[in-house]
Amino acid sequence: MSTSPSLHTPIMLRAYCHEDWSSVCAIHDRARPYELEDSCDPQALVPLADEQEDRDNFHRSEKFVACIHEQVVGFIGVDENLISWLYVDPEYFRQGIGRELLQLGLELAGPQAWTVVLSNNTRARRLYASEGFQVVHTFEGSNVGYPCSCLELALKSHPIELFMETTQMETLKVK
Repeated sequence: MSTSPSLHTPIMLRAYCHEDWSSVCAIHDRARPYELEDSCDPQALVPLADEQEDRDNFHRSEKFVACIHEQVVGFIGVDENLISWLYVDPEYFRQGIGRELLQLGLELAGPQAWTVVLSNNTRARRLYASEGFQVVHTFEGSNVGYPCSCLELALKSHPIELFMETTQMETLKVK
């Protein structure tokens, strides 16, 4: 029997608390194979609780969880302008949870928001693109020693912002 919510089940977002650690680790570890798929050697999957650098990065970020009926089903972490963590339990994929978490992350990170995704992680790329992100840099990275192709994504400037920047630059040139 699936515990997936109906389309009308409310999703509650709240601040992460220490008691969420085991749920967050389980979600990360279940969702990570989908992230690595076609992007990195599956052996790059290391449980969150077992990777010291990831744990440190996670704990440094400002974190929120998505809950359905008190059950943690996703989480996001923001470190200044960097959206550093965004995972949803695969059982709850395509339910709008990732989008709600990302929108909260954008409120926290602001207009300079950016993130890094694996180049073949099409789920993440589509979600970020739908919220206004674009590829600004591609690079070869390493995931626990395994090579992978990565994309740095950042929010696109809105046309009015581009107009304002251009107008301000023109004004500065005239002076």
